[in-house]
Amino acid sequence: MTSPQNIALVGTVGLGRSGIAAVQFLAARGYGVLAWDRDKSKGSELTNLPGVELDHSCDPAEKLSRCQTVLLSPGVPRSHPCLKLALDKNIPVINDVEWLYRHSRNSVNPADFIAITGTNGKSTVTTLVGLMLEKAKLKTKTGGNLGQAALSLWQDDVEKYVLELSSFQLESLPDFHPQTAALLNISPDHLDRYKSFEDYLDTKLNIFANQSRQDHAVLNGDDPTLLAAYNALDKNFKAKITFFSTQREINGGFYLKDGQLIDHRETSRRVLLDCQKLKITGIHNQANALAAAAIALAAGASSRAVTETLATFPGLDHRMEWVKTVDGVDYYNDSKGTNVGAVLESLVSFPNQQLVLIAGGRDKNSDFTPLKGLLKQHVSHLILIGEAAQDMAQTFSNATNIQKAGSMADAVSTARQLAKPGGVVLLSPACSSFDMFNNFEDRGDIFRKAVNEL
Repeated sequence: MTSPQNIALVGTVGLGRSGIAAVQFLAARGYGVLAWDRDKSKGSELTNLPGVELDHSCDPAEKLSRCQTVLLSPGVPRSHPCLKLALDKNIPVINDVEWLYRHSRNSVNPADFIAITGTNGKSTVTTLVGLMLEKAKLKTKTGGNLGQAALSLWQDDVEKYVLELSSFQLESLPDFHPQTAALLNISPDHLDRYKSFEDYLDTKLNIFANQSRQDHAVLNGDDPTLLAAYNALDKNFKAKITFFSTQREINGGFYLKDGQLIDHRETSRRVLLDCQKLKITGIHNQANALAAAAIALAAGASSRAVTETLATFPGLDHRMEWVKTVDGVDYYNDSKGTNVGAVLESLVSFPNQQLVLIAGGRDKNSDFTPLKGLLKQHVSHLILIGEAAQDMAQTFSNATNIQKAGSMADAVSTARQLAKPGGVVLLSPACSSFDMFNNFEDRGDIFRKAVNEL
């Protein structure tokens, strides 16, 4: 990489969390930076950094085409008009994860990279793996699409970087080579950005593209789409494959049997943990636990560190988070359930309770029809909010009782009137949050506040 003595101009496109961290990282190392975002409210904290030009123009394409490298924020697609000139001139358009990887690779003590993706569950699994490696006394930093942006994680003594990667991030990682990589599951998502489900799947599979025979790949043995992709690409999978399953025994893998999490990598199987000792509930979290164990053990964690972490991990905010019991009704915040697959997982976590479901938001060109069966079976009332409310109401018109609410507070108030003792009120939107909220965390916080005010 270019040394600070030979100042290079690096463009950064998008000044969200990852873009701000990238500019700060580059400026601290003497790079000249063109920092662009059309939103004039973004980037004020960068104005006094040496070598940084803050640009809020409508068309930065010409300036970006004069950069040596462009760092692209995940929310900006590679098809954005501002990148056309740079791409036409074969200027590398990468992202902060790629830069972190290259920076580590060129350092005195290169770290190992553990990369985790999937449509659902990746934040829980990434967090678990990071905690497992930390408990194993390995210097670990965890982030990426989750928590801290990649370049804010950099320290020269880190041994393991554990990164959650979205499909958007996987679009711009040409050299990235994780020693351990996992694809947890796949279901239609972000079809407002991708041409097709197949295009989305191909992007997810990029996580394995640069692995070698010394590396590890972890795959969901229950996901028919992933199994078909693996069988089709078998010769291109160079890494050692480990499967996990909640449905069947897998010699050489990890699975659920008789209520226990099993490690069967060796000739004999070994019990990792009884599921009754897991604090996170639901079959999807048992799959997450198996995946995290497979990844962490491949990455160098001890079995003891894995089992102790699984027995104590309370779960993540906004993902099946219990908030409060009011009049005998439990309220759960699943604001991170931003797609149909996530909501399906959440609904089956309450097989014996009647649900009042709060859903809706900004549609991602999703097909909501897979939810109809579980709505008929488990949901007594559906309360819809946001831009997608009308379309969802039409889709589910024969599935359950439907009401609409103009705000989260109204939705929670309506849910209280409809829910019966012993039941559950669940926020699990199946949509993004950006029509009414800053992000899914903001949506979950407002739901939690409304519940706590009941």
